[in-house]
Amino acid sequence: MKELLVIGAGNIGRGVIGGLFFESGYHLYFYDVMADRMRRLKEQGTYLVERVGADERRRIRVKDFEVLDSSDPADLIEHMKHMDLIACCVYEGAFADICRNLKEAIAYRAEHDAEPLNILLCVNALGAPDYFETELTKMLEGNEKASVYLKEKTGISQVLVGMAAMPSPQELLDEDAFAVSTRMDGHIEIDEDTFLGELPEVKQASRVKQGRAQIYQRVYCGNMKHCMLAFLGKAKGYTYIRDTYDDEWIEDCSLGAFYEADAAIQAEYQFDEEDHQEWIASNVNAPKNRNLQDMLSRVAADPKKKLSRNNRFVGPALLCIKHHILPFYLAKGIAYGFLYREESDPASVEITDYVEKYGIEKALETYCGLGEEEWELRQLIAVQYKEACKLR
Repeated sequence: MKELLVIGAGNIGRGVIGGLFFESGYHLYFYDVMADRMRRLKEQGTYLVERVGADERRRIRVKDFEVLDSSDPADLIEHMKHMDLIACCVYEGAFADICRNLKEAIAYRAEHDAEPLNILLCVNALGAPDYFETELTKMLEGNEKASVYLKEKTGISQVLVGMAAMPSPQELLDEDAFAVSTRMDGHIEIDEDTFLGELPEVKQASRVKQGRAQIYQRVYCGNMKHCMLAFLGKAKGYTYIRDTYDDEWIEDCSLGAFYEADAAIQAEYQFDEEDHQEWIASNVNAPKNRNLQDMLSRVAADPKKKLSRNNRFVGPALLCIKHHILPFYLAKGIAYGFLYREESDPASVEITDYVEKYGIEKALETYCGLGEEEWELRQLIAVQYKEACKLR
C-alpha cells in the first residue's frame, strides 16, 4: 500500500499535498499540533478540496486518511519509524521539533536496517533542507549507525509548491469546515537530486533539478511578485488579488520587480537558459484566475517576515546589488510594504506605527536588517517611500 505521513494539516498539507497524493492512490496519515481541530477532522472522516480553474470548478472528497494523536509526539515518532515517505508542510517555527522527533525515528530505523526514508519539505522557507541536514547531523553525533543512515539512506528533498491554496469561500466552509480551495492548474515539483529511489507517481507532480536553488527563484520572484500585488493593491483600496489584474500601474511595477529579481537569481545560480526562459514564460504568461477569492490581507499577512533581510523583497534586492543590477521596483515594493496597514494584522500595525514614530531610515535598520554599508539600497527605498507617501 502506498502511504504518506503529512506533518502539518493546514491548507497546503490537506489541500495540496493531501489532495494530490489521495488522488494518486495514497493512504494518508495527518499530524498537526492543533489537537482539537484534528480531533474534529478525525470524527468527520472526510474533507473537501475544491480545485478552481478559470472556467470550471472540480471537487474532490478526501476520505482515505487517518489522524494521529497529537497530545504528545509518541504517535508521530512511531509512524516516522515505519513510514518511508514523509511530507512536512509547516512553518519554520516547527522545524526544530520535527528534527527532534526525526532523530528518534532515524536512530530506530538505523538499528533495524530499515528501508530508505524520504522527507519532502513542502515549504517556502529558504535553506530548509540545509537546516534539516545540519540539525539532524548534530543531534545524531555519537550514534555512528544512525549518522550513516542519515547520510546514506535519508533523502531530504525540497518540494516547490506551485498550487496556490487558500481558505475556502464561506458558502463552502458552511458545507465543510475543513474544505480547502486550490488552483486547478497548479503543480508540485520534487528535487530529483536528493530524492532516494524512484520518485512517487503523483498527479500534477514532476521532477526538478537544483531544487535547493530553485526555491530562491520561487520565493524571490514568484512569491515576491504575488506579495507585491497585495502591497500595491492595498494602497489602491482593493480587496482581492484579482482586483489588481486590470490595474496597469500595478502590473508594470510587479513585472518590473519580477524581472529585476529574476536577473539577479540567474546571475547567482545560472540555470539552464532554456529551462529559465520556460520558467519566466510560465510565470509572466500564466492565465489570471479571476474565480479565486484570494484576499490581499492573506497574501500580505505578517509583513515583518516578508520585509526581513533574507525574505522575498530585501533578499533579491541585495542580490541585485551584488550583481550590479538596480533594484528600482523591488525598492518600490519594500516601500509600499512599509505603508501596508491592516488593522487585523498586528505586524502591519506595529511597522506603520514604528515608521511614523522613528522614520523610514530607522525602520529599514530595524525590520530589514540593512546597515550603513547597504546605503545604496537604503537610500533607494527611502526615496521610493517618500514618493509613495505623496501619492496616498
